[in-house]
Amino acid sequence: MLAQNRKASQGKPLPRLGDMHCCRSEYAIMMNITYNKISPASLFLAVALFGLLMTATTVWVATSQPQIDLPQGAVPIKLGDIEIIPSDLIEEPDQLGSYAAIQEFRARQTVIREALNQPEVTVGFVLPDGTERTQTYQVRARHFADLHWTFWFQIGVGLVSLLIGGWVIGLRREDWGARMFALTALFVPVFAHAAAIYSTRQIALDGTLFRVLSSINAFGAIAFGIALVGLFAQYPKQMFRPVWLLIPTAIYGVAIALNFLNLPPDNILGFAVLSQMLVALILGAVQWYLSRREPLNRAGLRWFILVSLVGCSLFIFSGPAPISLGISEEGYVPQSIAFAFFNIMHVGLALGLLRYKVFNLDRWSYYIWLWLSGMVSIFVLDLLLIRFLKNQPWMSLGVAMLIAGFLYFPLRQILLKFFLHRRSASLTGRVADIVRTALSPTQAEHAQRWDAVLRDVFMPLAPPEPLNRLISAPQIDENGLALLIPGVDGLEARRIRYAQNGKRLFSPDDVAVAAHMIEMHLLAAESRNAYEKGARIERDRISRDVHDNIGAQLLSALHSHEVSRKDDLLRDSLSDLRAIINDGFQAEFELLPIFADLRTETTRRIESRNITLTWASPVDSFSEEGPVVSFEVINGLRSILRESVSNILRHSEATEIVVNIELHADQITLKVEDNGKGLSARSPSNQGNGIANIIDRAEVLMGLATVGNRTGGLTGTLILVTIPMNPNMLRDKVAE
Repeated sequence: MLAQNRKASQGKPLPRLGDMHCCRSEYAIMMNITYNKISPASLFLAVALFGLLMTATTVWVATSQPQIDLPQGAVPIKLGDIEIIPSDLIEEPDQLGSYAAIQEFRARQTVIREALNQPEVTVGFVLPDGTERTQTYQVRARHFADLHWTFWFQIGVGLVSLLIGGWVIGLRREDWGARMFALTALFVPVFAHAAAIYSTRQIALDGTLFRVLSSINAFGAIAFGIALVGLFAQYPKQMFRPVWLLIPTAIYGVAIALNFLNLPPDNILGFAVLSQMLVALILGAVQWYLSRREPLNRAGLRWFILVSLVGCSLFIFSGPAPISLGISEEGYVPQSIAFAFFNIMHVGLALGLLRYKVFNLDRWSYYIWLWLSGMVSIFVLDLLLIRFLKNQPWMSLGVAMLIAGFLYFPLRQILLKFFLHRRSASLTGRVADIVRTALSPTQAEHAQRWDAVLRDVFMPLAPPEPLNRLISAPQIDENGLALLIPGVDGLEARRIRYAQNGKRLFSPDDVAVAAHMIEMHLLAAESRNAYEKGARIERDRISRDVHDNIGAQLLSALHSHEVSRKDDLLRDSLSDLRAIINDGFQAEFELLPIFADLRTETTRRIESRNITLTWASPVDSFSEEGPVVSFEVINGLRSILRESVSNILRHSEATEIVVNIELHADQITLKVEDNGKGLSARSPSNQGNGIANIIDRAEVLMGLATVGNRTGGLTGTLILVTIPMNPNMLRDKVAE
């Protein structure tokens, strides 16, 4: 664009006076383009170099002053024939109050400074132990090592503010709020560096130099206040066009001129600073109202007002305010130390202006507000009590304690409860809703209930909306405007925006609440899934038992030609069916009677088919009682044997069956053989589900089943099943 502007300007005549507005516009555009082309790093480097130049100038002026090697801690009381009074050594001459006193101070500074122009001077001084001495010293120039630590402290305060301002303007250069903030940061080193020179002088400076430095200090302080007013006029909302900031500039420019010319009223600098603070707070209140439906701006503004009030108030009430109000002849905190309060302000404002983790500051800033309001209230209360109870100091203390105990602390607790507790998301009373949501019968109802719970807990201004991306955990988005909720139990992830109907930002506490909601939902869903899985397993068990056991007995009854035998088989089927349904996995049985019943049952099933049975079981190896096992083992063993015999009867064409049962310390081995045609001779359509059922039942019991042809030249099939005595114990070991 610059090249285009240059090309367009070639061949044109010089502009006439009427064309100057156009030229100014083009010039402004070109300057703006050039300004925007500067990278943040380059701009920050330029600001840092400017700060170093200011520091070098300040150090050069400070080291150009005379120095006398007085003992450490010595306070001069006489220089030659000149008596040095306490006001000659005052840190800030504005504390003298009136222009007449300040002019007299500067005149005495000039006289003392001229006395220091001699090669040597006689100095009377008081040592820290109170003894007075008089000694002649050589006058020399100051060195770096002679500069007091408070000199470097004030230099550091100015540089920190300046660098923070350069950092912010480099990142947000188009924002007028950032520009005003950068101006506040620029003027801190202006008044801090000037004060560093005269506040750390050894004895005196030339009166003219003192006046220049004081004027620079006053200019920087009032210009800082103008920029602060402009900051709250432009951030977070631009209340009016920046050109209107010329009005406070002109008004306070008059204050600067009056202060420089030493014209009435006295101490106009202190009153100007106080009024600027008041105007800034009023504008902050207006901004608060304008941002009532914008929680992000409100959170940033709350932090803005907080740190401004903390930084500026601590400086004003520790220094200028007591002097301006006639409460004290000097500030409560040395000005050189009080300058550090502006660093508090600039660090805090930089965080708020860049909207960096504002949501982390949103909640606990209320605590600081209440602490600060309590401090100011106590300060004002003390002033009132001191004024009205001058001659009764103990009464003043008692009244202050009564007011603090019966008014301030209860009120503080009420405010804490009002501002903080009602602003926190809570799961109180909503656990049942979360459980009902997880147990929803359909997915559509599940999603509807989940959105309803999110609305009840967080009260978002906008309804929950699907999030078309995967997230693993709840997280804050859009600088606290939104909260992202991961998908849970088949639901999509959600984004909810504007917590508590837009009155606050989402905070880390909300992230924790959302995580607890998801955890409870998952636990309820797992319980539901476990219940459904258990019901499904139980249905499958009953289905297999009916198929394997009841089906086998009914088949035997169907092929039985004896009526009494048929009735016995039907009664046994009903008894087994009742046990399958009612006993489940709870009852326990002795193995030996079960083996005897199975032998009798198997013999009856095959006798009509002219098949012989060879049965070998450990019935005779026990004298009275055998092992006791669960119904699960008994039912599985019985089902496997019945299914094995059924398969032989249906498919093998065998004439002999051999059953061998062995008991070991912790397992049962069942082996069933026949002399039929074997598995390889069967057609695929004649395989059936029996073999698969045998293998499945063994696996359910934590056992192993193999089905194959007999070996060693023998025809037929061989079924070998190994089942543990206690499947549950084996399951627990596997789980561990």
